[in-house]
Amino acid sequence: MRVVFTAQTIYSHLVPTVLPIAALTQRAGHEVVVATGAELAHHVERAGLRPLVLPNAISMADILGDEELARKSGARLRPGVTTAGTPEMFGHAFITLMGSRAAADLVEALSSWRPDVVVRETTEYGGYLAAEYLGVPHATLDVIAPLAPYGHPVVLAELNRQRAAWRLPPVVDPLAPLRGFRASVVPEAFHPDELRLQSGRHYRPPETETETLDPAVAELPADRPLVLASLGSIAGWMLGNGPSPLDTIIEVLGQMPVTGVVALGAERDPAEWQGARASNVHLMSFVQQSTLLAATDVFITHCGFNGTREAFSSGVPMVGLPLFAEQPANAERIEQLGAGLALRLEDLSIDSLTSTVERVLTEPVFRARAKGIQRRMLALPPAEHLVADIEEFVNSSAARLSGKQTVLRPALADPDREAGELASVRERG
Repeated sequence: MRVVFTAQTIYSHLVPTVLPIAALTQRAGHEVVVATGAELAHHVERAGLRPLVLPNAISMADILGDEELARKSGARLRPGVTTAGTPEMFGHAFITLMGSRAAADLVEALSSWRPDVVVRETTEYGGYLAAEYLGVPHATLDVIAPLAPYGHPVVLAELNRQRAAWRLPPVVDPLAPLRGFRASVVPEAFHPDELRLQSGRHYRPPETETETLDPAVAELPADRPLVLASLGSIAGWMLGNGPSPLDTIIEVLGQMPVTGVVALGAERDPAEWQGARASNVHLMSFVQQSTLLAATDVFITHCGFNGTREAFSSGVPMVGLPLFAEQPANAERIEQLGAGLALRLEDLSIDSLTSTVERVLTEPVFRARAKGIQRRMLALPPAEHLVADIEEFVNSSAARLSGKQTVLRPALADPDREAGELASVRERG
């Protein structure tokens, strides 16, 4: 079986979950390529996989860094304010600006190397459009932003505009890209009712190589609860040069009877940190988060999905400080499930964060609910089952098509026309 995995040119969308699943698929004996932007190709190679570089792929960082693209998409960050992604921003940025470019590159590459299935991470619409155009089955790995506004009418309209650009008929169901096969790495309970699909499958996250905990963290005092805080590896870039929420976090933990570990971000050297410091708070550029969470009492997080999922896997209650995009939705869902509390950045203060951390740390219900989600995760089948289920999905798709005449679309039958059409799609994107 030939399998193409596709992911946004964003580290958190590709490396933590897509690459391990692709590696499992390759170890099962299938021919695998991983399609993403050039800047992440070395991560694909490091995982022992073959990259398919999409030369025209752009990322959210590219959009935010380009005034014209940011204006078109409506994407913006406001320091000190939690900025939820709108359906308009999601549709234009992820489907039109990023999806159309990736789709054109994929159609060009896959017209000669015909895969049996395209497996895309949920926000990567290039794989969906290319698979629909080429008549190839497509599956979805719901592993990064399961609460993005996939079902919104605005997103459906953007989806159909791109389908029209590829001469595909419109769809009436905004969740059509997810309905063939959707694999999630959290229990069904995490999904609100409107995002629960009959095609949805749920698996334990793939096991990755365990990182050895930094000895300095292992030797921290053990006579107090441990509170871990991380706002993500690119928090500094997102928050700009203004006052950092990390200062408030460090000040609050410094006044509490806890041992704190705060990850400042990969670009920040603790020795050069000019912000708040406290004797009971250990500052690091990077922390082995998934490893340390197993020994953590409370996790202060920006509610990115990877960190949220890792906290659920360890049964750790959370204090959410969402920054942007789907993070506010994740934070809201954590509260709805009773596994933590959240604050908007504009409501963040010494007093508000102190009272929130104290509640999550001292009220047993938050840990009990987090442990309940952990038990549900432990009851899921391991990720290895996902490979077998994709095989079954591909075989059933082939069976449905058996006996039907396969006709290449005109653009694929005429190389000159194909080149012109791809150029046109790129220009419109």
